[in-house]
Amino acid sequence: MTFKIMPHGRLQEWVADEKGYFTAEGLEYSFVLEGDYGIRPAARDGAGEIRTGAFETFGAGRDGANVSCACHWATNAAASQRAGRLVTTAYSVAPCAIVVPPESPVRRPEDLAGVAVGVGYHSGSHFAALQALEAVLPPDQIRLTFQGPPNERLDALLEREVSAATAWGVPLYIAEAFGSARFSTPLS
Repeated sequence: MTFKIMPHGRLQEWVADEKGYFTAEGLEYSFVLEGDYGIRPAARDGAGEIRTGAFETFGAGRDGANVSCACHWATNAAASQRAGRLVTTAYSVAPCAIVVPPESPVRRPEDLAGVAVGVGYHSGSHFAALQALEAVLPPDQIRLTFQGPPNERLDALLEREVSAATAWGVPLYIAEAFGSARFSTPLS
């Protein structure tokens, strides 16, 4: 059997490939690379939002990938629907934060009251942003906008289509390299 691996922006699969770990274990494999980490870009709705996310891509079969990852919430929810399985012995953690462009007047999490924060629908960024913002803002002042998977959110931030976005891993580092400010209390 040839395993189809969807890296989803993490590096461990690429390191395992380069170091020959998969081959040493006798695995036949290929990488799913289409779209944003193997997730084909979804159409925006009339409000300019993308209302499909990690959870929905599991249900759609993730382009036939045998090995894939997403946030804990989406993977666990997909597993409860028998569309995936959460393997707790193969787990990764990535830094995550809400970021704003350098010219933004937002300097503290409290300054995000009423500011649209780009997140992925039914994805870790969606629920991590809610959890972090609920600690500093009343619910009626939290405004989220669904901007797709990590790379699409990064693009929306860099093109100034959103005032803030939740970013993790490589997109977070890219946003910072372009001068985006990260809040002192990162999301987890």
